[in-house]
Amino acid sequence: MSLTSTQRRILEDINATRPVSDQEANWAVTAGYAAQAEDGDIDLTQEGRRQVDSSQLQR
Repeated sequence: MSLTSTQRRILEDINATRPVSDQEANWAVTAGYAAQAEDGDIDLTQEGRRQVDSSQLQR
């Protein structure tokens, strides 16, 4: 699946620990690109990291 520029930005923001909206976080978790802890912390899954890494190669 190819990500849109907005989706890529969301993953990059999560990876860089920049704030994202609840809606953006929910999208990333639902898509399987991120996991959210009970305390609200969010981090990329292995697939999410792969998407961020591959997007940086395409720039």
